[in-house]
Amino acid sequence: MAQFIGILLVLLSFGIVATIFSSERMSKTVASAFSLLALVVVAAAFFYMLQTGSVNYTENYSYYITQPSISFGFQFSPISFVLVLMTSIVSFVTLLSGNMENENRKTSSMLILLFELAAIGLFTSGNLFLLFIFWDVGVISLFFMIYLLGSSNRRRAAVKFLIYELFASLALLFAIMLVYFYTPLHSFDIQYIISNAGLISLPVQALIFSSFFIAFLINMPVFPVHLWLPDAHTEASTQGSMLLSGILTKFGGYGMILTFFMMPIAAHLEVPIAILAGFSAIYSVFVLMTQHDIKRIIAYSTIVEMSIILVAIASFNQFGISGAAYGMLAHGLTIAMLFLAAGSIGHMFAERDIRNLRGVVRNALSTSYTFLAGVFATTGVPLTAAFVADALIFMGAIKTFSIYGAIPLAALLLLGAFLYYVVNKSMLSTREYSRNPRFISRSQKAGYAILLSSIFIFGVLPFLLLNFFSNI
Repeated sequence: MAQFIGILLVLLSFGIVATIFSSERMSKTVASAFSLLALVVVAAAFFYMLQTGSVNYTENYSYYITQPSISFGFQFSPISFVLVLMTSIVSFVTLLSGNMENENRKTSSMLILLFELAAIGLFTSGNLFLLFIFWDVGVISLFFMIYLLGSSNRRRAAVKFLIYELFASLALLFAIMLVYFYTPLHSFDIQYIISNAGLISLPVQALIFSSFFIAFLINMPVFPVHLWLPDAHTEASTQGSMLLSGILTKFGGYGMILTFFMMPIAAHLEVPIAILAGFSAIYSVFVLMTQHDIKRIIAYSTIVEMSIILVAIASFNQFGISGAAYGMLAHGLTIAMLFLAAGSIGHMFAERDIRNLRGVVRNALSTSYTFLAGVFATTGVPLTAAFVADALIFMGAIKTFSIYGAIPLAALLLLGAFLYYVVNKSMLSTREYSRNPRFISRSQKAGYAILLSSIFIFGVLPFLLLNFFSNI
């Protein structure tokens, strides 16, 4: 069997080294080439899996630490493959299109490749020890993306981000250590833990679940541990924002799904978790409606969407889990496109305040309609990937929580109404318009095209991926 995961990780590692040793002028081209090759490998893995009819397989390499038996073990599952596919698309577009100013090309390109490596490693980790390592590598790379490449208040936002993430890492490490010592064979192996965690006593399960839950809740993020996200987005570069919301938040979503599979006690906590997630979605959309910076608006929309995804995870049935995974795919692609368009608007007009932007469509036609398409995709318009995701999410929620599972739909409707208002007021109305724009390059337009095509491909042809979810 082809070792797709090993090839991906080695390829990206070589890409990081090649980028470091390339010139400032060539670094973006070199990094983009390696990221594109990684995307080709993921596509090859996808076609291989279509032929075999299954996504589930593992790759095991030599021991990393012989005692306590930690190996380089990796696995593809339907959920992890969907997230790897999303990661490879978003990372490539971020490299290709996200740096409008062409500043700090070598540093940003190297950090993006490092984060892509960490994300793919985390989503495919076969044991919790490796998952923790890749988690921290991803967090550190994004910390430097904000700290070194952000705007005027970047250092304050980066430190705030790091404080939250350090707390999440400590909670995650504590949970992993407890799992290791309380499973019968003292193992970090995820599949073994899923099969045997029921043998852990309920009080210890509750402690493990609580630690995992806090760690992953911070990264999703969901109320009340969401406050790092808007500041991080406001100060991050366009590339940093695309990776933060597009991929990093999925660390938490993926981890939350693993927690529900690993800890049987989760079945007794579905209702309170769904209530928390529903409240987070509704609270966040009302906070979003008070914002004026277009990047902060998009940042709060991430909290709304990830809260709805947590409702799907809490339902813990096949509809809900499939919807959560597909929702993370749809959200990753859509939010990256929205931040790319918002970054382009900020670059062209030197303005992100919706009170001051007028008639953007007159001087930025492709950017305005790309942003509008992103709003359509966010609100689940048919033929977009989010439509499929939302249908599965609310089917799963209603199946477990009856009609109460549809309550978070109100947050989605309010989100859509406000985003349509923003588009109409700041972009499509041409009675007034912002003058003296700078223009974007073809690479930004190529990024729009790649993300928009992906959103519609996975919306029109959802069976390409959802057929793999039949055995969850």
